[in-house]
Amino acid sequence: MTTPNTPRNEDEIDLGELFAVIRRYRYLILSVSLLVTLLATAYAYFATDIYKASVSVEVKSERNSQNDFMSMALGLESNNVDNEIEILRSRWIISRAMEQLNLGTRIYTKEKLRTVELYKNAPFAIKSAFVSAQVVSPFIIHPVDDQRYRLSIERSLKERTITAIRSLIAPVPPDQIPVAYDQVHRYGETVQTPWFEVTVSKIYAPENTLYWFKTIDDYGIYEEIASSLKVSTLSKMGTILSITYEDNSPQRAKEVANAIANAYLSTDLEAKSQSANKTLEFLDRQLDAINKTLQSSAESLQQYKATNVVIDVGSKAQLTAEKLGELEKQRYELDMQLDVLNNTLAYIRSNDDLSGIDLGATGATNPSINGLILKIQEAKSLKNSLLIDYTELHPDVVKVSGSLTTLRSTLENTIKSSIRTLSERKISLNKFIQENAASLEALPQQEQELARMNRSFLVNEKIYSFLLQKRAETAILESSTVSATRIVDSAVTPHEPIKPKRSLIVAVGFILGVILGLALAFFRNYLNNTIQTIEDIENHSSIPLYGAVPHLTSEKNIQPFLEAMRVIRTNLEFLQNSGTSKLVTVTSSVPTEGKTTISTELAKIIARTNKKVLIIDLDMRRSRVHEKFKIDNDIGMSTLLSGKNTLGDVLHVTDVENLHLIPAGPVPPNPSEMLMSATFKTVIDNLITRYDYVILDSPPIGLVTDAMMLMKMSDINLFVFRAKYSKKDFIKNINRFVREHELANCGMILNGLELGKKFGYGYGYGYGYGYGYAHDYYTNPGAKS
Repeated sequence: MTTPNTPRNEDEIDLGELFAVIRRYRYLILSVSLLVTLLATAYAYFATDIYKASVSVEVKSERNSQNDFMSMALGLESNNVDNEIEILRSRWIISRAMEQLNLGTRIYTKEKLRTVELYKNAPFAIKSAFVSAQVVSPFIIHPVDDQRYRLSIERSLKERTITAIRSLIAPVPPDQIPVAYDQVHRYGETVQTPWFEVTVSKIYAPENTLYWFKTIDDYGIYEEIASSLKVSTLSKMGTILSITYEDNSPQRAKEVANAIANAYLSTDLEAKSQSANKTLEFLDRQLDAINKTLQSSAESLQQYKATNVVIDVGSKAQLTAEKLGELEKQRYELDMQLDVLNNTLAYIRSNDDLSGIDLGATGATNPSINGLILKIQEAKSLKNSLLIDYTELHPDVVKVSGSLTTLRSTLENTIKSSIRTLSERKISLNKFIQENAASLEALPQQEQELARMNRSFLVNEKIYSFLLQKRAETAILESSTVSATRIVDSAVTPHEPIKPKRSLIVAVGFILGVILGLALAFFRNYLNNTIQTIEDIENHSSIPLYGAVPHLTSEKNIQPFLEAMRVIRTNLEFLQNSGTSKLVTVTSSVPTEGKTTISTELAKIIARTNKKVLIIDLDMRRSRVHEKFKIDNDIGMSTLLSGKNTLGDVLHVTDVENLHLIPAGPVPPNPSEMLMSATFKTVIDNLITRYDYVILDSPPIGLVTDAMMLMKMSDINLFVFRAKYSKKDFIKNINRFVREHELANCGMILNGLELGKKFGYGYGYGYGYGYGYAHDYYTNPGAKS
C-alpha cells in the first residue's frame, strides 16, 4: 500500500540525489575527465624543460665593528644586503655579464615531436652581422648535402593576414613588409641581403632534416635574463646571497649564473680601486709638474755657478737652506690637506648624497671623518628604503632623519676643526720660514742668490721625493686591493629540470577534469527540468506514487513492464474499502506522456484477475484507445451522448477476457459540454453497476477542463508522467490543481523509466515469471495472467 510522500526541503542536500546525478551523467563525467587528462598529458609532454643553476656569494661589510652600534640600531646591515641584491639585478651587472657570453643566436630542431634548443651542441655555427626588423620569422635551415643547405624565411599566417588587412586600408611601405626568403647556399658562405647578413658554418654532419634559428638583440637578451634572474638571502640575518637563473638550456643556465657573479665581483673590485686610481692620477700630475720645476731649478743653479765666481756658502748657510727646504715641503703638504678639506666641506654643503667623496683623501687627513661619512651614507640608504613603504612623518623615518642631521652637523664641525688646526700649523710654519729666510739675507749678494737657488732646488727635490713616496704607497695599496665579496659556491650544470612537474600536471589535469565533469553534469542537471527518476516526483509532491513503469520497447523488457503494471494494480486494490465498483480516471499534463498506454495496459492487467473491466476513451479530441485494440472509431461515447447510438451499439468486447471498451467516437464540436451533461453522469452510474472497474482515459489536464469534471466523480485519479519528457513544473501544477479542487485518492505514475532505474517499490520483477510468458504476452496480448 502506498503512503503519501513528504516533499524535500529546498535547502536540504540529498546525497542520494547527488549520487543519482553522478550515476546518470557518469559517461559525460568520464569523457570530460579523460579529455582534460589527455590535454594535460599533451601539455606536460610538449612543455619546455626549465633548469635552474645557483651561485652563492658572500657579501662582507668593511666597516669597523667598534662603530656598529648605530648600524645595528637602525638596521643598516640588512639594508646593505638589500642594496647588493638590487645591484646584482641591475642593468649594469647584467650587461657586464652579457659581454662574457654569446647569447644572441638560438638554434632549434625537432626531436620526438618536441622543440629542442641546441646550445653549444648544434651542427652549425651561426654568425650574424646584422638582421633587419623586417625579418620577423625565424631562419629555417634544410641541409641539402655535405656542402650546401637551403636557407629560408617563411611568413607566418598571422603576418600574411596582418599585411593583407593593412594593404586593404592603405599601401604598405616596402620597409614594413615581412621578409620572405628561399635560397640554397654553401656552408661558410656569407649570405648578404638588404635585410640580413649571416654566415652558416658546418661543425659536424647534421642528423635531422630541419633546423631553425633566430637572433635576439641586446635588449631582448637583457629582458630575458632579468625576468629569469632571482637574488635572495639564504637566511634572514645572513650576508650570503643566492643567485639563481632559470633557462631551458642547463649549460646556459650555469654560464649565465656564473657570469652574473663574476661581473658583480669585478665591478665591486673596480669600485674599491677607484679611490686609489684617482689618487694615482693626481700624484702623476703633481709629479710631472714638480719634475719640470726641479729640472728648471737644477739648470738655473748650474748656469749661475758657471757664469759667476762665488765662494761656496758656509756650513751655517747650508744648514739654513736645507732647513728652509724641509719647511717648504711641510707647507706644501699642509696646502694639499687644506685643499682636500675645503673641497670636502664645500661638497657636503652643496650635496645631500655623499657617495661622491673620495674616502682615501679624507682618511689621510683625518681618519675620523671617514667613519662619519660612512655612517651618513648608511643612514641615507636606510631612509631611502623606509620611504618606499612609509612617509616622512613615520616615526622610523623621523628617527633616521634626526640621526642624519646630527651626523652631518658633527661631520661639518669635525672638518672645520681640522681646517683650523691645519691653518694654525701653517701660520707657525710660515713664521719659521720667514726667520730662516732673513738669516740668509746677511750674506753677500752673490752668496744670497746662490743660497736662494740652492734652497729652491732642495725644496723641489724634497717635494718630488715626497710625491714619489706617496705614489709608491698608493700603487701598493691599489695592487693589494681585494674585494670583500667572494663566491662561496659556483654554479654547476643541472641534470634534472625543476619544471614542468609532469606527473603533477597530469594529476592536476585529472582532478580538474573530474571537477569540470561534475560541474558540467550538475549544470546540465540544473538546466534539465524534466523528470528523470522516482525521487524527482517524491521530492516535489506529497501525492503518493503508485508505480514506475519501464519503457516498453521490445520483448526484452516486457517482463519488468508487466511486473510494474501489477504493482499499480495491487496498489489500486488496496484502495477498495467496499464491494462497490471503482471509477478510475487516468490523465496527464500534456499529450504523449503515455496515459493511453498506461490506461489500456492497466485495464488488461486487472481484467486477467477475473475482474470485469471497462475502459472508456474520453479524450475525444485525440483518441487513441481504439488503436490499441484495433477497433473502429466510427461510433463511440460522442455518438452515445449525442443520442445517435445506444450503449449496446458503442460497447465493444476486446480480445482480452473480461475487458470491454467504449471508444471516443468522432470528434464532437463540444466535448466539454457533453461530459458535463446529465446523460454522461447517467451512463457512468449505469456502467459502474455492471463492472468492477471503469477506467476513464481522460484528456490532458493541462490543456482542457474535461479532466477536472471527470476527476470530481472518480474514486481514484491517476496522473501519468513520462521520464525525460515531463517537466518538473508539471508536478507543481498537479499539486496546485489537487489542492484547489480538494481531490481525494490521487496518485502518480512514472512512465517510460529506463531499465536499471528503480521502480515498483522493491518488488522483484523477475519473481515467479519466466521468459516464455513474457514472449507470449508480447505476441498475444490476450494471453491469460
